[in-house]
Amino acid sequence: MKNEDLFKYQPEVMKLLITSFEKNKLVHAYLLDGNDSNCACDIVFYMAKKLLCKKDNAPCMNCQDCKSIDTNNNMNFLYIKPIDDVIRKEQIDTLIYDFSMTSIDNGPLIYLIRDAEKMNASAQNALLKFLEEPASNHYAFLTTTNYKKLLNTITSRCQLLHLRPIPQDILIEKLIECGIDMDIAYVVSFLTSDLNVAMKYIEEGKITNFLNIALKIVDKDLKNKDPYIEYYRNRMFFLEEKDKTIHRFFLDILVLIYQELLNRLMHTKAKYFSELLDNYANVEFSKNEIIRKLELLNLYQERFNYYVNLDLQYTSLFSKL
Repeated sequence: MKNEDLFKYQPEVMKLLITSFEKNKLVHAYLLDGNDSNCACDIVFYMAKKLLCKKDNAPCMNCQDCKSIDTNNNMNFLYIKPIDDVIRKEQIDTLIYDFSMTSIDNGPLIYLIRDAEKMNASAQNALLKFLEEPASNHYAFLTTTNYKKLLNTITSRCQLLHLRPIPQDILIEKLIECGIDMDIAYVVSFLTSDLNVAMKYIEEGKITNFLNIALKIVDKDLKNKDPYIEYYRNRMFFLEEKDKTIHRFFLDILVLIYQELLNRLMHTKAKYFSELLDNYANVEFSKNEIIRKLELLNLYQERFNYYVNLDLQYTSLFSKL
């Protein structure tokens, strides 16, 4: 994320950190909690440059100190992240050893632990001992998407900073800039506010497939044809998906499409799913009927919170839609 975006989307966190820096009151450990790991790490990279850049306008972004942080080649900045989705004790031991071997005469020592909630128990206990005895001019930054998974004794030794989710319209805009179709960007923006996570969902293809099926189901429904036909054609695709979150999200997609149709009927702003809905621009629909469909979908979303027979639930839904 660009530096100006950090100040735009995380103004409270950036103001606190910069003010603390300027007053020489930075604490020894910060815990940045939020859904967007990349944004949290960008904040830490910015602060590392702020601390290590020797220019008057620090961070200048162009000196060797600033550039070496970006490439993870700065001896005073250590970056730890999960390996195979786990941070192990050996990684923390290496951090502690490296800090003990580096002279603080060369400037502050900073370390970043990304996705700190992925530290195993041994790693958390090793880090705890390190946090309990902070050295002067040492700064710890931990990022997490769920700080409650960390030991209470770790969180109590850090200043907790909560990050704002990136505004939905901004995420959609960034996805479109990456070449993602507008409708897919819109749909995925309801799953995450993290650009990289959103791209991962899209690259997996699952969300795109569900969106295409949803569009075909709504098209059948608006043509007064049986939407179950489209479900039956893709029945195995649905039944092989075991994650209930994805099934609830599929219903969310249907809700978004019908909601966009309702927006058009109410003459309010609507700009998504135009390829489908423009075909029905001159067709009259009952607002009450669209509202009924939305209420039905909301009811079945609730049902997917419990153990259900997927095939029976979908069959029941599409028979009533």
